[in-house]
Amino acid sequence: MTKCLILGIDQPVAQLVAKQLNDVAVVGFSEVDETADFCGDARKAATYMEAVKGVDIIYSDFIGMDVDWKLEAVFTALRKQQQTVRTVMRSVAGIDQEVDGTLTYPGIIDIKEFLKQQRYGIKIVDEAEMPYTVLRPIIDDQSGSAQVQLINEGQPVPVKPVSAAAFAQVVVDEIQNGTHVNQSIAVVSK
Repeated sequence: MTKCLILGIDQPVAQLVAKQLNDVAVVGFSEVDETADFCGDARKAATYMEAVKGVDIIYSDFIGMDVDWKLEAVFTALRKQQQTVRTVMRSVAGIDQEVDGTLTYPGIIDIKEFLKQQRYGIKIVDEAEMPYTVLRPIIDDQSGSAQVQLINEGQPVPVKPVSAAAFAQVVVDEIQNGTHVNQSIAVVSK
């Protein structure tokens, strides 16, 4: 059976994803929830040494600041164990000024630094030389749609949010089917 490690298992989207992965063994990592399968300092490689063992796929639902440090720690642990996985990473739309309109990032004060960290996090995943998919959603549970549209990297992205549930379904599909391997895809509403 395929085994998936969900980073940030305490996040709402990660919870939705975990509930839908019926044919996948799911283990979770949290920085704060001590009831998760694994819990610890997300910026230290030693924290992940046990968590990544036997894992086929990693879904990173790390949101907020320091995603680059956290992903560097994960990939350091994987390198130390000479382990290869496929990664599905949640990032954000707007990292490359591809959005046609204004975006807000709730809870983020230094947007410039936040976007820089997102870009570096993606670079870490890309340069690990393991299969990956980066999903760059615009999520808004108040006005987000259940209908999704996927947009390839480099294309203009409209400010048309999807719901967290709709985005979670895209993540589940990517984990199960690996349709967009080695691609960065924006996720917005139709």
